[in-house]
Formats: sequence, C-alpha cells, structure tokens
Amino acid sequence: MSAEEFVGRKFHEYYGAHFVSEPLNIERREFGFGVFGKKISERHFAFKSLQDFNHFLRDQVPFYASCSPAHYEFPDAQPMSAKRLIGGDLLWEFDADDFKTPCAEGHTLWKCPKCSLSGTGRQQYCTSCGEKTAIEEWVCPECLDAVKKQTLELLKTLQDDFGISEGLSVNFSGSKGFHVHLRSESYFKIPQAGRVEMLNYLTGHELDLKELGFLSGKRALGSVALKPAKGWQSKVLESAISFLEKCTAFELHSLTSLREKEAATLLESREKIIEGLREGRLFEFGKKSPEFWKAVLEKSAEGHKLKIDRQTSIDIAKIVRVPETLHGSTGLLAKKFAMEELAGFDALKESIVFSTNPVRVFVERTPRFCVGGEWFEAMEQKEIELPEFAAVFLLARNSARLAEK
Repeated sequence: MSAEEFVGRKFHEYYGAHFVSEPLNIERREFGFGVFGKKISERHFAFKSLQDFNHFLRDQVPFYASCSPAHYEFPDAQPMSAKRLIGGDLLWEFDADDFKTPCAEGHTLWKCPKCSLSGTGRQQYCTSCGEKTAIEEWVCPECLDAVKKQTLELLKTLQDDFGISEGLSVNFSGSKGFHVHLRSESYFKIPQAGRVEMLNYLTGHELDLKELGFLSGKRALGSVALKPAKGWQSKVLESAISFLEKCTAFELHSLTSLREKEAATLLESREKIIEGLREGRLFEFGKKSPEFWKAVLEKSAEGHKLKIDRQTSIDIAKIVRVPETLHGSTGLLAKKFAMEELAGFDALKESIVFSTNPVRVFVERTPRFCVGGEWFEAMEQKEIELPEFAAVFLLARNSARLAEK
C-alpha cells in the first residue's frame, strides 16, 4: 500500500466518525480542495449546508479543504467577478517559516537536486557543486511558541487598540502556525484599502517614530508622556521602559553607539532616565543622545511588529484551511479552540487525531522532531515501528513509506 493510500484511508475513517461544524455562513463561501502533495488542485466549489460539506468530505476524502473568508452571492461561479462579492471576514495568518527562530537551523533540511549532497540549516546553495538546494522546513514546540506569542499579541492589540473582542476565533493551521478570524458585521464591508491600512498598523509597516511624537523636538529629543500615550506610542514607551529597567551595560553597548564604559556610567542614572520617559522627556547626556534614543526606541518598536502573512490578510479571494479539517501534509487537525486556551495550547499534541497503534515504516530522512507530545530522534534510511499518528505525520510529508511486509 502506498503512503497516499494509507493516509487517505485514515482521513476517510476520521471524516466518517467526525462532523465538521465549520465554516459559518457556508452557503456564501467558495471552497477549494487538494490532493496528496498539492494543497489546491480544484476550487470554485460551493455547499448549501454543513451536512452537504460533510457528505463531500466523507465521500471524496480530500487531503486539503480550504474556503474563502469572502462571502459571495454565487460562490461557485466563474470567473471570480461572476461570484458577486458581498463582503468578507478579516483573517490574519502566522506561519513559523516567517519567524526564523534559532532552533530552525537544527531542524531545517537541505538537499542538492544535482549531486544529492545534504545537510541541516538554511543552506541556499550546495557546498559541493554550487547548485541551488531544496529546503525542507520542519517545526518544533519552540517555533510554535514564538508564533503563539505573536498571535496573543495580535489579540491584545485588536482589543486594546481597536476595541475588538467579539466575533474573533482562533485555530491551529494544522501545520506551522495559527489563523485568527474576525467574523463581524462591523468589519464585514471593509474594502481592501482598509484591510491594508489595518494590516500596516498591526505590522508597524513604515512606522515613523517622529509621527508618533518621538525624536521630534528642537534638539531631536522630543517625546510623549506615558499616561496619555495610546496605540504605538504606548507600546514603544512601555517596551523602552522595560528594557531600560533590566538591561546591562553590555546590552546597552551592543544596541547603541555607546562604549561599554559609557553605558555603565549612563546606567547610574537609570531611575532618572526611566522617570523622564514616563513624563515625556528623553534624558540628555551629550552628543550621542539622539543616536542612543533612536536605537532604543526602534528596538522597542520592533518587538511589537507582528509577522503576519500579508498576502493572506489582504487578498479576500484567497482560500485558506477550513478549521476542524485535516492538513494533508501532516495529518494534524486544524483545531479550533477558545481564545483563552491559546496561551496553554500545545499544537503538536492537541491536534493529534490518530491512534498510538504501531505502524512500521521506512523513513527516508528526518531531523529530530516532535509530534503527539513525543520527541523522535533524527533518522535516515531506517525501518522503524512508530505510533500511527507519527507514521501518518511522516507519510503525509513524503518523509517515509510503509515498510514492506
């Protein structure tokens, strides 16, 4: 039996036993489906009800199921203009590939298609023949924790800066990140220009410190006070204060143009510097003051810039994973959960739907990886017995095949 057949059977069993209750307003959405190894092979599907959609999942067993955040009058019509757009949800996607976490170097694989040399890390060109390499991305709990922190930051910003708390839902993508959906009549008709503007705010795109009231005084040391500060002003100030409360002279030296000795001297006035920040004054200590504050404030702003996938967030016609369906590249569930559960959500464990029954596979090549709450050592050209959920995970990735009996 091939990997495709085995994974397909497991998906069939899952959809036969579970009713998918997403998405809302199903009759107004366009759907697309993928086959083994291809996320979207067909689109322009529509369903009248969740019952019809679930019947399709059980009957056709797609490896990937995606739908539009957009709502249409005629969702299955072609071309796109014939669908007649009504409005749409807002959607923000975070993907671990965009974070470049330090751990990724240890679980990213590369291989040369020309000479077959391989290794770990993001090696763009073969170290032997110079050919462009094929990169294979994997994720670990550390990667997903970084994505989770940004997702939590997004939810906080939506509430604090936009007053949005109703109509939000969160789900694991089933692979490398999280999706946040805003299904709200208040934002349903927002045009693409408005979506871009909102995204630019969330990502700090082309953020200008002077426009925020920083570094704009006669001597380039203007600031705003913490108490009336809002939005990005508040974010920058709070982060700058937090950094200056804890930083060492070496950290200050590494960030700014100050020598370590100068930084140590400056930190003797730490309390006065922080008090000034709270009251809207940037501490002056000589010619290096403007350059120093520019570095500190830019670092403070950078920590709040959300790494949201821009294309997914502004392209209302793009279709994305249906929550509560299976991901064809991992066999994991695009699990939906309450927002208050996000902080403690263990994606690589809680999205498991298959059993621990042993399955014997022949592994082509993997880094050390984690799935189902278990760590598995790096393997290459090895026959091994794995729990079913781990076997499906590798088979779906084309990183293994069923062992011959």
